[in-house]
Amino acid sequence: MARRYFASPWVEAQRARLQRLVDCAASSASSEPPRALDVGCGRGRHSLMLLEMGFQVTAVDLDGEALDTLRQRERGAVEKGTLKIRSMDLEAEDVGALGHFDVLLVVNYASRSLLPKLLQLLKPKGLLIFESWAQGNEHFATPKDAEAQRRLLRANELLEATSDCFTVLAYSHGLQEDYEGRDCVKQMICAEKRPCPGRASPVSEASRWCLGRLLEVTDASFLQDSAFGRDWVWHRPQSLGVAFGIEDLLQLLDGYDPEAAQKEYLAALTSASPRGARPALWDVSMVRRRESTTETLKPQEVRDFLRAAQLKTSADVLQRGEGWTLVVSQLQGAPALCDLHQRLFAATGLSSGINAYLTPPDAIGKPPHVDDHDVLVLQLAGSKTWTLLDDARQTIREQVPLTKGDVMYLPQGIPHHAAAMASHEASLHLAVALHRRPMSYSSVLGALVTLRLMDPGDGDLLPAALVEEMEGRSQSFAAFGAREHWINQLLPMHLALVRALSPEDLDVGLRREFCAVLRQRSRDLAELLRSPDMEDADLGMPVGARRQRALLRASVRGSERDLEEAAQLPEEDFEALACAAFWVRREYVMDPRGWCGPVHRRGATLSSERPLRPVQCLAKPPALALERSPLAGEGCRLDWST
Repeated sequence: MARRYFASPWVEAQRARLQRLVDCAASSASSEPPRALDVGCGRGRHSLMLLEMGFQVTAVDLDGEALDTLRQRERGAVEKGTLKIRSMDLEAEDVGALGHFDVLLVVNYASRSLLPKLLQLLKPKGLLIFESWAQGNEHFATPKDAEAQRRLLRANELLEATSDCFTVLAYSHGLQEDYEGRDCVKQMICAEKRPCPGRASPVSEASRWCLGRLLEVTDASFLQDSAFGRDWVWHRPQSLGVAFGIEDLLQLLDGYDPEAAQKEYLAALTSASPRGARPALWDVSMVRRRESTTETLKPQEVRDFLRAAQLKTSADVLQRGEGWTLVVSQLQGAPALCDLHQRLFAATGLSSGINAYLTPPDAIGKPPHVDDHDVLVLQLAGSKTWTLLDDARQTIREQVPLTKGDVMYLPQGIPHHAAAMASHEASLHLAVALHRRPMSYSSVLGALVTLRLMDPGDGDLLPAALVEEMEGRSQSFAAFGAREHWINQLLPMHLALVRALSPEDLDVGLRREFCAVLRQRSRDLAELLRSPDMEDADLGMPVGARRQRALLRASVRGSERDLEEAAQLPEEDFEALACAAFWVRREYVMDPRGWCGPVHRRGATLSSERPLRPVQCLAKPPALALERSPLAGEGCRLDWST
């Protein structure tokens, strides 16, 4: 049978998604068909499509003549109640009176003040289909007045409008050739409303606020938030506090030579000078995904490509970048990023590094992967959709669109990949690594048991055998819990312990609390090690991952006795051991490789029997000088007072 309507190509492209809503409603216990709202319906070409598909349609417009035409044409549907026609000035009247809908359809109509109200009418898992004229369309059709010009959509405006609680399923912006018989510039989106509040984030508004505070005012409250170390969090702070963009990154790559860059980097790490040079980066890699394969370039090929392409701007990346994603590693030495790096260390007490990812539009850089550290993602230009996968089945768990100015926290262990959205510019984000596991309960308890069994010696440096044993034991202890488990979280007084240059810098009450917590966790871990059903927690994991975790756990069976014996030590002895364990972890993790973090003064000891490595930082809180750090310029100091 011939169709009675001609839907726009964008709406027609979403037919399968619409049909799934109808099919789901038909198979559910409810006898009610799904409801659709057609905004600015005109004579009803899309209302007719929705009716034929099985929706109950509410068609709204201010044009009474167009609505009369629709009413006469579909008198039967109006009488049955499957089509409701409303003459309404949406921008002046209360749209909330229309009720809630499974589909919101808007074609060739845009109102910035109305859009947020319309989005509230969608039910959870409801479908938004929106298309309208965008800036640049005035070159193809002269706006009838100044108001029509103002209504043209800005770049990524629909992405920004839907950022809080929608998952973007399809998006397009730009020139459409011969679109319904004419060339035009349009912005179009299809998105699903999430059932949870706020940008599909599984956490509370308070968690998002704390994440924003971490960047805006270097506030440490995010470490105490229930989401930290457990859930991903999205937020749009007032400012990312980073004056760095695509052109700044490309300028750093001017004249890049991999051998020279790495030689400079290593020289800075081993320099005896208290004021080392500040290398801007470690290396550059180039990655390109084509269908199911991943292409990479060798270091010298990267150098040759950059010299030939002469990339200076985002437009150059589009024109001469050949679809490659640029991955620039260890950028914390770049002058524009030093402050960000030091502020985040001051707020978290965690060793970190900064990588940049510059991706052309509509391209995927790295394939799906899992990081062994937490990540702060700062979207500096363009937009990307982050696909978070289920830990075990590798199915899609969430899709999170990030646009310029967004930040996302992603705890370690969540498989993910990022794809740049279709746009007129490349996408740039920074990934700030926060190494949480090396300072977690598993690592501190691993150090505690190792120090009880092995003598660290009297030298300035920890013996290699002790470090190897400590690292292996810590990794094995971590296998007794998933990402969310307490064994892989930070101690509650983590930041105070990191900031103190010696145990004497801690308040007596806090030192006692630290020892009490660690003593109890020693007993808790001993119980975990005895648990016979740990393998049950691995069900659903890939076979290789299950086997690896089983081997790690098997390697420390018997350590429960060592943990219990440590927990039974007299108070003074346990305090010395507990403090030594934490400080050894800190000294090992926060070495010059991370270019950040306090280390002890030469000769400073936790007890007369346990000397530590030489210190490179001489000042005490609230201001801590990074004496050997290549990040530390003349007079550079870390201010703990924030």
